[in-house]
Amino acid sequence: MSRVADRGAVERSDSDQHLLVDQITALIDREAGTWRVEQGDFWCYVTPKGALRRPQGWKLHVSATPLAAPLVLARAAELLVRAGCAFKFAATLERVELLVSARYDRGGAGKFITVYPADDAEFAALAAALHEATLGLPGPQILSDRPYRSGSLVHYRYGGMSAAAVLSNDGTYEGMLTAPDGSQVKDQREPRFHTPAWAPPVPLPAAEPAPAVEARPAAGGGAKPVLLADRFVVREAIRHANRGGVYRALDQHSGADVVIKQARPHVAAVMSGQDCRDLLRHEAAILTRLAPKGHTPALVTLFEVNGHVFLAQELIAGQPLRAWVADRLPATDALGLPLTDTLRLAGAMVDIIAAIHAEGLVVRDFTPNNLIVTDDGDLRLVDLELACEPGTLTVRASTPGYGAPEQSHGSRIALAPTQAADRYGLGSTLVFLATGVDPAVPNGDDDAGRHRALLERLAADHPTLQALLPLVLALVDPDPAGRWELDQVRAFLAAARPAGHTMPGPPPTCVDRDRMLADGLEHLMQTMAPVNAPRLWRSGAFGERTDPCNVQHGAAGVLAVLARAAHAHDNGRLRDTLRDAAAWTVRRVGYEPQILPGLYFGRAGTAWALHEAAVALDDERLAETARRIACQLPLRWPNPDVCHGAAGAGMTQLYFLQATGQERFADRVRECADGLVAAAQRDPDDGVRWPIPATFASELAGLSHYGFAHGVAGVGNFLLDAGVTLGDDRYVAVARAAGDTLAAAADSADGATWWPSGEETADGPPARLVNWCSGASGVGTFLVRLWLATGEQHIRELAETAAMAVHRSRWHGPPVACHGVAGNAEFLLDLAAATGASGYRSWAEDLVAAAYARQTVRGGRIVVPDESMSEVTADYGTGLAGMLALLLRLRHGGTRLWMPDRLAVTTEAVTG
Repeated sequence: MSRVADRGAVERSDSDQHLLVDQITALIDREAGTWRVEQGDFWCYVTPKGALRRPQGWKLHVSATPLAAPLVLARAAELLVRAGCAFKFAATLERVELLVSARYDRGGAGKFITVYPADDAEFAALAAALHEATLGLPGPQILSDRPYRSGSLVHYRYGGMSAAAVLSNDGTYEGMLTAPDGSQVKDQREPRFHTPAWAPPVPLPAAEPAPAVEARPAAGGGAKPVLLADRFVVREAIRHANRGGVYRALDQHSGADVVIKQARPHVAAVMSGQDCRDLLRHEAAILTRLAPKGHTPALVTLFEVNGHVFLAQELIAGQPLRAWVADRLPATDALGLPLTDTLRLAGAMVDIIAAIHAEGLVVRDFTPNNLIVTDDGDLRLVDLELACEPGTLTVRASTPGYGAPEQSHGSRIALAPTQAADRYGLGSTLVFLATGVDPAVPNGDDDAGRHRALLERLAADHPTLQALLPLVLALVDPDPAGRWELDQVRAFLAAARPAGHTMPGPPPTCVDRDRMLADGLEHLMQTMAPVNAPRLWRSGAFGERTDPCNVQHGAAGVLAVLARAAHAHDNGRLRDTLRDAAAWTVRRVGYEPQILPGLYFGRAGTAWALHEAAVALDDERLAETARRIACQLPLRWPNPDVCHGAAGAGMTQLYFLQATGQERFADRVRECADGLVAAAQRDPDDGVRWPIPATFASELAGLSHYGFAHGVAGVGNFLLDAGVTLGDDRYVAVARAAGDTLAAAADSADGATWWPSGEETADGPPARLVNWCSGASGVGTFLVRLWLATGEQHIRELAETAAMAVHRSRWHGPPVACHGVAGNAEFLLDLAAATGASGYRSWAEDLVAAAYARQTVRGGRIVVPDESMSEVTADYGTGLAGMLALLLRLRHGGTRLWMPDRLAVTTEAVTG
């Protein structure tokens, strides 16, 4: 989890919220001429009516800190309005603060104002004028652009202006540039200045570029290494962020390895005027103050280069606590770490906090992210930029799940909490240490009650947390005065013993699945946008960039769930919502000429969902539209996978063949299957694989996965179903070869089996994955069907041990379909239906119980969060709809969505 400033609790006056837009409105009212001011969710667009913006060219960006933003906007807007030049700006001070925040995407950070000059002459004139008007005001350097002059707020790059975004092969809308030969290339928005080779020369006089201080290790043997402060030789970049890099370096004075942290000017600037340089200087002072305690890294030195601040500190040899726990989680049903290991590290945590409190400080960010388990088994605390004296006026910040309630409510600038906040962080970190689970619940009604319920349910599955639960509950008391003192904590840890019996968890009847389903469907109906909106349901930042008609993040995934619900529930509002959503989808499909084949990111899933809606609504006209779309899908495609490629189109042809019996779909299934058989790559050592060509215009180019979404399991599943449906043993034979490949790649231990993604890794052994997308539940989804078709016992055993891995991981994923427990539970239901073993259904219900514990209550309705674990979105793959599909199947039976199950993996309905 990442630390974030508390954005949800920002308290600003109404005048603050409208300050920037009101400035522009007042300016427009004073000027002659007619302008249009349009405020969106993030940007405010200011355009002369009737103005034509060129598709691409040299454009300008102006940066600003939040404190300087009103003055920068006033000076810039006056010039731009008088010049009749269109522009946009971040609409609120809160948005400006986000743009310069430490973890904002580096390719877009700092771009407070974007200017769209009509031609190169206007570009050059405005660049000079804006530079003069804003000279001396503070703002960060924009990494994707080149500064007009060293230290200028004005930056420029060659990019798109009015050209419409184009749907890429990955199903996302991307800005594109048109080359002189008419070809299109992606408009690169990287954290470095990039200009296409064919772009016209920048129409500006040559100027000294801003000095580069971001340390990057030199590439290739014999190259001169990067040297900082004539002392530190950079060995590698540990990470890059908007605030600056973190590097491993050699200290030539001592010969020791050190960690160097960078703070870029004006990044993470807040309304107090402070920025990340102040935080880094503060951290240096804290390290100096705590040095005698021996619990934190030693400060080596603090230095500056061209206004950037660098902190060099001792490199702690060891492993972050988060990774240390993940590596040691047992592969048995005794979930969590042993009590002895937990008690040893818990005692070390108490010692660290006690030492820091004795110095009169509060850590404010005591989490697994900031603790290092050293090579000799000790603990050290790192990243102390938030540590301060209680009562200090500071910027409010915390990590979700670990920050005390008093750190998450109130104004953005606030007094630092008391030391009781660290005891809350200690309690939450003990939960993670004992279970490997982050104890976060999304914001909603009755946060305290839901948090306690989550901890109690976790304890029911984790013996070590059972033993520590009284301590944990005392430490995470919502009332700071109720939290135990450290002496009480030490006494409890000294007396702690393994739980003598399994603590009875809430029985299954306490998981109100019917209410989860009813409330979730009501939430979908209540949050659907008007029928003239560009998206029917809002998504996350990435999802908003995708085709709004797809399954993964768009209308189709929700539409199919509503159709299943309409089959099961006699609800007029539900049918009306379904009808409106289907009509919107049909209209929106016509806006996009690019037809992608994928089931989850392409039009295959859209056609499927529309047909499900047509059946539910008994609408033959809609059904014919769905069939027409299905027949437009490309069947031969460079990407062979299910999510984005040919196998997804093939699965949809199978669905329509089974739904209609029309021979044209049988022919299309054959065409797709023949293409995938031809595309298979066979290797004596590596088996059969379907890599995505490295030359394909896709972010996935070069991938060769084992999983269902992008690899062997998904393609194999389509070929198996095609072979069984068409009676063609050729396809079944290739599917069996896919099964052999997966059997050879299996990673089994203690009765459980996992699969890696299949990608090469330089960071040690590949991760053991369990999700539908790339792990055990997706591979198992194919294997259970392969066993039904072939009867091969070792295939069934692999599927069953995959189920064991899935069940054991029930607390370690979000309640979603693609990368979480909803998709995993669907596999367990498949296995229950195929084998007749009711235990697998019980396991699926265990996963639902884990999701139920993560619930939030919004407007009186129970809903589960999306994969961010903090927001609620409707998305099928990453949000609420995937869980509702699972609940519908549990309650009413039937087959799994998006699986053309000729192999009859059908779940029975629950009648009570």
